[in-house]
Amino acid sequence: MTTDKVTLREHLDMLDQNATISDRELESLYNRLGKRFELCGYSEASKQPALIKEYVQMIFETQGYRCTHWIKTEGQQLNGVWNRPCRGYLGWKTKNIKYEIDHVHPINAGGMDGLENYQFLSANANQFTKCSLTYDDLLRRVDLSAKLKKRIRSVLAKRRKLFRSDKWKDFLGRLELLENRTENVLDNQSQQVIL
Repeated sequence: MTTDKVTLREHLDMLDQNATISDRELESLYNRLGKRFELCGYSEASKQPALIKEYVQMIFETQGYRCTHWIKTEGQQLNGVWNRPCRGYLGWKTKNIKYEIDHVHPINAGGMDGLENYQFLSANANQFTKCSLTYDDLLRRVDLSAKLKKRIRSVLAKRRKLFRSDKWKDFLGRLELLENRTENVLDNQSQQVIL
């Protein structure tokens, strides 16, 4: 019997479910996202920490620097945002949420690896709340509170606004230039002028 075990109840007692993402967890995401940039065809950009940080900040801004499925808790309430136990119960020995990179539109439902299809969720929200559901299906679940559904819809609306913004177009343009795909940038710019 190991003395290092931590129960879920102990984890929940020490976890600050209302906290925004910690600096340490941000660093962890920056490191893990380099591989995702490569998957999306941005191998040169994957070597640029400043671009990865900018991306993480934009996505987290739409989420209020918390899990998409976060809602404010008070007293002994639980919002469903917590960590996996991990090896040696390290995930349950922390007061901070550890974020997983999740597909907004799941791969098994036709989603793809793309910068517009990533979000950051807690392990519990990723594995047990959202699972492999699309958000259309998830929002039809009867066991989700109206408050959580409202939060999810709000984050999705902010994402749509981000991906239509000049800020996002500028970001993608810089990625394309870095990858020496200037013809794509010029095509996008000329289409914007026509529209």
